[in-house]
Amino acid sequence: MNKIFYWIVRNILYIVFHIVYRIEIIGDNDQGTGAIMICSNHTSDLDPIILAIAYKKPIHFMAKKELFKNPVFGWLIEKAGAFPVDRGNVDLKSVKHAMGLLKSERVLGIFPEGTRVKTVDIANMKEGVSLIAAKSGADIQPVLIETNYKLFKKVRVHFRPIIKMEQFNDIPKKEKGKIITNNLFASIYNSKELE
Repeated sequence: MNKIFYWIVRNILYIVFHIVYRIEIIGDNDQGTGAIMICSNHTSDLDPIILAIAYKKPIHFMAKKELFKNPVFGWLIEKAGAFPVDRGNVDLKSVKHAMGLLKSERVLGIFPEGTRVKTVDIANMKEGVSLIAAKSGADIQPVLIETNYKLFKKVRVHFRPIIKMEQFNDIPKKEKGKIITNNLFASIYNSKELE
């Protein structure tokens, strides 16, 4: 990641998106210290931009490899800290890179549903996030982006309480992934604001 490039682009987008959308941040957008995984629901290609704008720290996004096929766009998002993942296969290179970022106490951005979804269903959740979190010990920052992305309509970004990995220390390894995934799903979606 080129931090100067990241902050320049982020601040330009901050201004543009605050004009086009009415962004409202709900909750603490600067929780936790050390290695953090920021995990959000995913309904639009605009979601990474919203998270980068709303979150106070730089985010290294794990992004589908197809986005890097365009050399110009691929170069831009790589400079901004994104790195490719092959969603159709077990991508050990991508996982290793993610683990390295967390070991360096960077913020890793992953959409746990793996792709854009329009329905709220726990079956959409992939266990890759929980496996990386359990192996690295990184805490998870759940986020809900609540919007339909209509121009000049409000975008609410809900920052939930951090999910601490230490609370899962006594859970058997074979059950841990599913339990973390269930906790993450509940943290993202189960909120009084949406009732």
